[in-house]
Amino acid sequence: MIIYWIMMLLPAFFTLHPVRIEARFRKWAVWLVGIIFALIIGFRYEVGGDWERYFIVYRYLLESDSFFEVFIGRDIGFEFLYWLSFQLFSNIYFVNLICAIFFIAGLIRLCLSMPLPWLALLVSVPFLIVVVSMGYTRQAAAVGLFMWGLVSLMRERKLSFYLFVIFASLFHYTVLIMLPIGLVYGSKKANVIKVVFFSVIIAIFTYIIFYNLINHMFYYYILIKFHHSDGALLRIIVSFVSAVVFFINWEKFKEKFPDEKLWFIFSLVSIFLLPLSIFYSTFADRIGIYFLVLQLVVLSRVPILITSVYNRTVFVTVVVVAYSSMLFVWLIFGNHSNKWLPYVNILLQ
Repeated sequence: MIIYWIMMLLPAFFTLHPVRIEARFRKWAVWLVGIIFALIIGFRYEVGGDWERYFIVYRYLLESDSFFEVFIGRDIGFEFLYWLSFQLFSNIYFVNLICAIFFIAGLIRLCLSMPLPWLALLVSVPFLIVVVSMGYTRQAAAVGLFMWGLVSLMRERKLSFYLFVIFASLFHYTVLIMLPIGLVYGSKKANVIKVVFFSVIIAIFTYIIFYNLINHMFYYYILIKFHHSDGALLRIIVSFVSAVVFFINWEKFKEKFPDEKLWFIFSLVSIFLLPLSIFYSTFADRIGIYFLVLQLVVLSRVPILITSVYNRTVFVTVVVVAYSSMLFVWLIFGNHSNKWLPYVNILLQ
């Protein structure tokens, strides 16, 4: 359990530390912590909710007769890395490490684009880092690539955003649902027809390519509700609260940040996901994972909008305490947290 508290306390220390670090040194310090996190994620052993499921994939690769049989109708980027890991190292740690690098690279890039990168990193620990990156290896890689592309979108580089989302879909096809955000963000009212047209084209193309996977997801997640995500409601509630905080500070966001419309979209969807998660928890959770970034963006920007030093300090302290408490409660009382405990790393064996 101590490793998770180290991951929380590192960004907490730098967030609350009164001494300012020069910008370039702060950047390198954040990347250094990111490398440490990548090693923690990538070389974990029997840690995470999907660990056993990925061993089923590993056995499938062992039993496959041909190279092409492995990649038909699947998340081919992840499957290729899995196949490569098996061929070169006869274990799963190579693919885990590469997916961890994809995830951490996108996360750190997004954090560094925030005015308070350490606070943004701290906010990401309980849900994005501990639960997602250690529990959903495939989707974690997709989330990381999506976050990298999201920074490009914030900087008005839409083509880069589209390319990263498409690349991310090779690891988890659900990320394709984020493509229309690039079309909507920055579009004028006169371009609404174009946005709708391209969104429909993307939807049709996605359905044709991932026909079997989408039907599988619709049947099990929507029709019969075969899967249930116990922590989905809590994660989405926290995103909902972040959306409320955004709307409270909407006018100030407009004045300070040029990408305010992007987070308006994220906030609207996060609010919509709350009632959806009550009835379709797993479906809402899989989609809601991409909207967890709203938390680290909003909660690391709001302090900049607070003019009072005292009120700013109180806000930051509340965020640190709240997210530390959520990690504590999940580790102690979470229905599936036992799959993360004890933490074992093959580098320490």
